[in-house]
Parts: sequence; C-alpha cells; structure tokens
Amino acid sequence: MDNTALFKIGYGLYVLTAFDGKDNGCIINTVMQVTANPVTVVVGVNKSNYTHDMIMESGRFNVSVLGESTKFELFERFGFASGRDTDKFSGFNAYKRANNGITYLTDNCNAYFTCKVEDAADYGTHTLFKATIEDAVVLSNEKSVTYDYYHRFIKPKPQPKTEKKSGWICQICGY
Repeated sequence: MDNTALFKIGYGLYVLTAFDGKDNGCIINTVMQVTANPVTVVVGVNKSNYTHDMIMESGRFNVSVLGESTKFELFERFGFASGRDTDKFSGFNAYKRANNGITYLTDNCNAYFTCKVEDAADYGTHTLFKATIEDAVVLSNEKSVTYDYYHRFIKPKPQPKTEKKSGWICQICGY
C-alpha cells in the first residue's frame, strides 16, 4: 500500500493549544466542521500527544489555522517535541491569550477558534473530540496551508548523502 496517497486528502494543518497550568500545543491535520447551529467541529488528536491529555482534563482547546507563510521551524517547535518535557512556548512570542485563557498563534495564522469539548470518541491511536466553537476570529486573508502544500513547499527535502572518499594526494604532482 502506498501511504503517500493519503497526502492527497485535503487536510489543513493547525496548531492545537490547551492549558492546564502550563501552555502547550501540537500540530494536527484533522479539523472538520460538522454542524452550523451550534457551530461544531471535530478534531482528531493522537493520544501520545501531551495536548491530548490536557484536553481530556480541561475540556477546552483552541485551534490556530496555519497559513502558507508558515516556516518549517514552527512545525519543528510544535510537532517534533513533546510538551511533557519541553516548554514549546519558551522563547516564542507569536501568540496571545484568548478569552478562554488558552493561547492562540498570531503569526502565520489566518484564523483561530476557541472550543469547548462536548464529546470524545476513542479510535485506537487517536481521540476525536467533538466541540462547540465558542469564538472564531479571522486574523488575515492568507491562504490556509494544506498537508500537500507543506510537503511540497515547507518541509525540507532530504539531502543526498555525499560519499566521503579517502585517499592520498601526492605532495609533488598533486595526483
């Protein structure tokens, strides 16, 4: 099976934030509006993420919608380290606190939502959180980054391995 076929699904990329006395966030690719009244979304969160546990405990989270100008460093910060042993907001200033007390990103984001969990469903490696949107704010008109865009334009390409050659150079003729 070619798992890269899944990259063709129209996922967006988001930073999901939560608070339990500590600010934390993680990268997710599953946010879907499921109703219009009340405005309800479902987000999929890997159970191994510390943010998952914070949401299970608090019942609240924010979603920052990433724009195409997002740099790879943001994905490294929020996607390649665990909040269990890393303060992801240390030295990071591109955020504010929403009315619900949870952070949202300000730079490279075009919108954010504040959400209250209504239900959670266990799907093995992930939990789907059904949540009511309590507030939604547009930050810019920048296009949202998709998973496909991330792979084509943001994620660094693997560098070819350079083969090291060993040998000697003649000090007289240079051969």
